[in-house]
Amino acid sequence: MKQDIRTLFTEEDDLKPLPKNHRSEFADKLKKQSKPKQNPYTWLGAAGILIMALTIGFNALEMETKPEQNQVSPIVAQVEAVEAAYLKDIETEWQSFVAIADDAILVERFRKKLKDLDADYQDISLQFKDDSNNILVIEALVENLQTRLQILKDIQKHINILNQNNEHHEKSI
Repeated sequence: MKQDIRTLFTEEDDLKPLPKNHRSEFADKLKKQSKPKQNPYTWLGAAGILIMALTIGFNALEMETKPEQNQVSPIVAQVEAVEAAYLKDIETEWQSFVAIADDAILVERFRKKLKDLDADYQDISLQFKDDSNNILVIEALVENLQTRLQILKDIQKHINILNQNNEHHEKSI
């Protein structure tokens, strides 16, 4: 049965004429076969994408509406509590100092010193907000508050000593 394919089509008696509507029938059949079959699960992909988009949008919206104070870490809460206690003590000591101090120049000098320390504290607070887990920043915050409080206590002690010496000196005269 070995035959040369070229010789098969040379004989004219085997060739049959094609019907007149052959081209249009062939084109119609080709169109029917080339139509892609629609996957019945394509709507699931679209639904999945829609659900994911809605979920992400909802979460983003919820994160924007929640105040960050509800998500305060324990260390931040502790630092804020220590800060509040120190600031209360500093204010109490300052009021006591102003009440017993007779020298306005001395009061103004210490007010300036405390303002400088407060400016430093504000800078450190910004660092703390950026990196609340850095122990060095937390220690710097507490040290600044302790320094302010200690300055006020020391100056009060010094004024009390001076007042006692003045009273003792007045009694001896």
